[in-house]
Amino acid sequence: MRKTKASVIIVDAYGVFNFGQGISPNAIATFKQWLEEGKKVFILSNTTALNEGAIKSYAKKGVIKGVHYTGMMTSGQYASEDIQAGNLPVNGKNYYVFGTANFKSTNPVPAIFEGSEYKVVENIADADFIYCGIPQLKNENGEVYDTTEAEDFRAMVEELSKSGLPMVCANPDKTANEGGRFVVRQGTIAEMYEQFGGKVILYGKPDRRIFDALVERYCPDVCRQNMLMIGDTVRTDIKGAIAAGIPSVLVLEGGVSARDMELEHLSLEMYLEREGYVPEYVWDRVCEEPLF
Repeated sequence: MRKTKASVIIVDAYGVFNFGQGISPNAIATFKQWLEEGKKVFILSNTTALNEGAIKSYAKKGVIKGVHYTGMMTSGQYASEDIQAGNLPVNGKNYYVFGTANFKSTNPVPAIFEGSEYKVVENIADADFIYCGIPQLKNENGEVYDTTEAEDFRAMVEELSKSGLPMVCANPDKTANEGGRFVVRQGTIAEMYEQFGGKVILYGKPDRRIFDALVERYCPDVCRQNMLMIGDTVRTDIKGAIAAGIPSVLVLEGGVSARDMELEHLSLEMYLEREGYVPEYVWDRVCEEPLF
């Protein structure tokens, strides 16, 4: 079992216990042991799913609240709270969806906007802002599919930026491991939109506000130096933890940072120097045993 002195442990999902081939039984067994020791374990995930939806989804996969973790905070939940309160920092209530509104659903209204005063429009000319949905392409039959190539979206994003509208992004992750493929996700589109001069409003890691929200709601009396953030991505997990004053661990096996280092032929030291954010610790994986 992996030992840590931290009393509150915050973990990312993808690349820590959830991988292209499924849930790591040894990773979640480590979480279970931490809870049995009296520690608190929180999942902090950049997903547009709401907390309850993500909790139910993970329960079906054998990751049980109260057994393997204490609680959860998703970027979708954090964004939805502003949306449902009508507090998005934009002018107007009409939004245009770029990409697919919901994963595996044809509903044109993103789940985090359902029941709110914000209205989806089909024409960008009628919109006050853009919502960055799931970046997917369509084949000749109109079926959506994922791609690993960011360049597939460049021309579309450039055209989108000409609107001059702000973009709301509720999932800052640049890629996601789907079936062993690192496919393009919302963070890539948001970054590209900024490169073309567009304004982006992010909800989720690395913004320290989502870390602050989790701490203030669930463990306000715990000193942040007695916490630990465990993630696989420097630009979201580690950068956000540093901003929030929480010590961090970068895990490598099966994660985004390890993949980036391999693709770019960089050593760990070179990679961390380039990214500009250095964690307190680097582990091969969250558990001492093999992931699978």
